[in-house]
Amino acid sequence: MAPLVAVVGSINVDRVVRVRELPAPGATVIGIAPATLGPGGKGANQAAAAAAHTERAGSVVMLGAVGRDEGATLSLDDLAGRGVGTDLVRRTAGVSTGHATVVLDADSQNLIVVDPGANLTLEPEHVRCDAVRDAAVVLLQLEVPTATVLSAAEHASGTVVLNPAPAPAPEDVPALLAAADVLVPNRGELADLLGEAEAYDLAGVAEQARALPFSGTVVVTLGGDGALVVSGATVEHVPAPPVTPVDTTGAGDCFCGVLAVGLAEGVELMDTVRAAVAAASTSVTRAGAR
Repeated sequence: MAPLVAVVGSINVDRVVRVRELPAPGATVIGIAPATLGPGGKGANQAAAAAAHTERAGSVVMLGAVGRDEGATLSLDDLAGRGVGTDLVRRTAGVSTGHATVVLDADSQNLIVVDPGANLTLEPEHVRCDAVRDAAVVLLQLEVPTATVLSAAEHASGTVVLNPAPAPAPEDVPALLAAADVLVPNRGELADLLGEAEAYDLAGVAEQARALPFSGTVVVTLGGDGALVVSGATVEHVPAPPVTPVDTTGAGDCFCGVLAVGLAEGVELMDTVRAAVAAASTSVTRAGAR
């Protein structure tokens, strides 16, 4: 049975350090609580969110790469426990599972440093498979090699959703935009795609989205301000409900996973975006990337 959503992307272990304030360049800050370990990675986070938002068993599959270490076991057990298919995840000898250090301040803002590890071993031929070809939606990010992302998009017959994070190299932008049907950047990633300064007002964000050499639908995530949908002549803002954030890590990943399921199940676009905004808003009220 073909999956609803095939996620091609990163699988990491997150080490979270809580601080009173994020460090400035050259500064040292002391953690205010014991560091914690948990599953992460943009691809895996998005797959977990997608699986949580569909009632169809076995409908979300993960394609990625891990090492042969404790991080791999932690990551794959968590995904399997959430209903994500992991049979297509490669276990690579001689390299560690990807690792992210997340620094989280008292206002629940974060900075993240990633050691990609095994994620860089996911090669183009590994994603040219039936699951990618037959999925209703293929969900992609950029914590695995760009050539692999483009290979998956080329092989897909369904809708290709691209979360351009982290920001791609400028020379890769044209090919990535040509490969996607739906683009899901945040404000900063949208500006990076254009090589411009970040826009903070909705009119500026809409203008930047329209300036992209991209013919598909752009859904810009705006954090606590919700999301902005730019599709042809349509520009529509979906506000976020007010919440008290505890940990904003992974909120964008939650949004992408829920969006992908809605698109795969044929839900109307704006209803799908509203559901994704609501889910992402809920996600920040709990600790952890998932």
